[in-house]
Amino acid sequence: MKRYFQHEFLKVSHFAASHWEHPVHNHNHFEIIFVHKGKGLHCVSGTYIPYDGANLFLLAPCDYHRFEIEEETEFTFVKFSYTYLKSIENIQAVDSWNKDMDQLLIHAQNRSRPLLQTDSEKQKADSLMRLIAQEWKDDKNEGNETIFFLIQAILATIKRNLMPGLTGSGQKHVEKINRVIQYIHEHIYSVEKTQAAHLADIFGFSKHYFGLFFKEQTGFTLREYIAQNKLHLIENRLKYSSFSIKEISNELGFTDLSHFNKFVKQHRGYTPSEFRGELTKP
Repeated sequence: MKRYFQHEFLKVSHFAASHWEHPVHNHNHFEIIFVHKGKGLHCVSGTYIPYDGANLFLLAPCDYHRFEIEEETEFTFVKFSYTYLKSIENIQAVDSWNKDMDQLLIHAQNRSRPLLQTDSEKQKADSLMRLIAQEWKDDKNEGNETIFFLIQAILATIKRNLMPGLTGSGQKHVEKINRVIQYIHEHIYSVEKTQAAHLADIFGFSKHYFGLFFKEQTGFTLREYIAQNKLHLIENRLKYSSFSIKEISNELGFTDLSHFNKFVKQHRGYTPSEFRGELTKP
């Protein structure tokens, strides 16, 4: 039996289906989709992803998708928008949520690997998603902090499984570059803390060797890696938030709007206002 719970900024549904009744569609919100059991294909933005048993998917607002079900499938869907955060009074948690979503949206675009790597992780996610569905059924309140932190737990589980693929040959190198990347993502909003000299000092390298180490382990120069991540964050903000262009520029540590506009224009061929303007065209 289908159980469907809806609110303006948060929607949770839990149901089983033998046939997918909806056409290809996209939304203006994020989706966490968990397959508890079943078999079929999930078609996401032109990519076909097979599932057989427990599986988890994270969709951005720009994604379009549908399912091709081969065996009856049990789903839990959690759909939410940035506006959902306004109902949560824990400001520190909200700030953490925004930064987690920034990281996850960047890494989740690589659909060649599953978001959950082990049976243990899948079992944990299964339990968390069932708790979210039950809590929403019992208390349809978007200010419910239990639901908020359960969803945060799901995001943390995804994050733990989404570290970029690395080319390093030794476990010590893998562990160290993972820490470096984690630090960069946590401080991507600070120009000073993502400078090569600062990172080299924090992680015990000379400035010259740090650059070589980072390129060897990730395939990118530090400058390239930070620029591409900032561009993803900028585009996400322009697409999905109501922040002004000046607010986005300030958040990401640009000295002024001229520097911000030049950075986006250089890498994307358009200014932030031109990009946002295209989104609002009918």
